[in-house]
Amino acid sequence: MADNYNLFFKELRGSFSATELDELCLELGYDSGEVFTQPGNLSRMAQDLQGYARRRGQEQQLLAAVAEARPHLDLTPYGYKPNLPPGPGKPPLPGTPPPPPALREKQVFVSYAWGGESENIVNQIDQSFKERGITLIRDKRDLGFKGLIREFMREIGAGQAIVAVISDKYLRSKNCMFELVEIASHNDFYGRIFPVVLPDAKIYDSLDRIEYIKYWDDKIKQLNEAMKSIDVQANLQGIRDDIDLYTRVRGTIAGLMDILQNMNTLTSDMHRASEFEELFTAVEKKLAE
Repeated sequence: MADNYNLFFKELRGSFSATELDELCLELGYDSGEVFTQPGNLSRMAQDLQGYARRRGQEQQLLAAVAEARPHLDLTPYGYKPNLPPGPGKPPLPGTPPPPPALREKQVFVSYAWGGESENIVNQIDQSFKERGITLIRDKRDLGFKGLIREFMREIGAGQAIVAVISDKYLRSKNCMFELVEIASHNDFYGRIFPVVLPDAKIYDSLDRIEYIKYWDDKIKQLNEAMKSIDVQANLQGIRDDIDLYTRVRGTIAGLMDILQNMNTLTSDMHRASEFEELFTAVEKKLAE
């Protein structure tokens, strides 16, 4: 996909009304309530639809649907390939061979803390899965400039399969723990999460797990104390959200760590030695359900 696909939302914004984007969304088989974060805001809707299609590996379907609705537009600068099927549920153009198995449509997200060993192993998993036909959905590649972080994390939480690289930094990160709690808030946490536990994640001893619980206790106390120093408690948007998140994490982290420590996740060295074969096989089995 051409890098210019990132600019495709401008074409959507300039060629469709908000109502027409909603209709285009439905034509593609998407749930508009899930796609659009700000219905009626044309620019935001265009970005949402573009990003939603990209995260599902369905850029060509979106481009084809736009080409059908607006045949005068030149979409080749955005990576459009007219010989591909025009969209989900529509027959291929005459003489077009069937597309390869649509593993790209199977959603495999990755949840991890940026930097260090965590990002190194994610890059290796990403490459290994790509060679086997699955592209991971990851924030650095798929969120996009000005993408809505919390909405993207909620998508991770609802994903069919999530590879979670658990590290000490992960267990102390509000964004990572937001993702983990979101995953747990949906059905079948055990079946949908595929953890890779790094050596610095101290989840196998009760005393170590208590340190993480105390960490989130302290975060709640510190933020509560800071809020008390403000004379007027109104208009603290975002800050109260953090308090709610920290409280949510504190209420679930012990149980989540207990589930993770009870799973035979293999070591990171074992995963590397097998080129992530066991991890891929488990994820593939989940996708086939």
